[in-house]
Amino acid sequence: MELIVDHSHLGTPESSWQRSGRLEALPPLEVGEPRRVVVVAPHPDDEVLAVGGLIQRLVGSGAEVEVLAVTDGEGSHPAGRAGPTSDLAAVRRRETELALRRLCSPAPAVIRLGLPDGQVAGHVEQLADALSERGRRDDLWVAPWARDGHPDHDACGRVASEVAEERGVRSLGYLVWAWHWADPNREDLPWDRCVGLALDQASVVRRLWASRAFRSQIRPLGADGDDPVLPPAVLRRFQRRMEVFVDGGAG
Repeated sequence: MELIVDHSHLGTPESSWQRSGRLEALPPLEVGEPRRVVVVAPHPDDEVLAVGGLIQRLVGSGAEVEVLAVTDGEGSHPAGRAGPTSDLAAVRRRETELALRRLCSPAPAVIRLGLPDGQVAGHVEQLADALSERGRRDDLWVAPWARDGHPDHDACGRVASEVAEERGVRSLGYLVWAWHWADPNREDLPWDRCVGLALDQASVVRRLWASRAFRSQIRPLGADGDDPVLPPAVLRRFQRRMEVFVDGGAG
């Protein structure tokens, strides 16, 4: 499956998910009281868009939250089309820092691996080592679902799930691109293992404010009228009052 996102390929509309009744039927997520939470983010913005409400909830409860930034997202725009900003990785690192400060206080610590954007599958040993160093039985790991649909997301999800099982750590899988390609009227998602985290309006607003820090993704970056990487139809999926997770994270 090739993931295509542009003005001609906007994926499953949010209205279809809302009409399906799937989200309202999900059992609630029971987080427990983890002392440390590691959020695996293949690219800057994944942690805020898909997990921003959960991060707020956990930080508010006193948990230590770390964001494992796997790549710096330098591959989000085709070469030569990033306008006057040549160091896109630096731009996206700054956006992440601002977004997390907006999201909650204290902001989660960020651990950067600097793996190449789009090529995580070729560097899974480094990711596995980084996770193994952080594996404690009272941790909670939150990583992309292993069949989310983007190769970097899928690689991160597989590695996190495998290492979590080896280390006896609970893991959750989050969805980003599955909302784009999946159909709520089919069994595209493992609904029997999905759980939902209901958010209050204040948490939704703060997540939205944080997401607007990712200007390089939500606005055209080049000078030639390029479409944004994350058009409004995509962003609408992350303005819900619920976040959805696959308990266990694997396929």
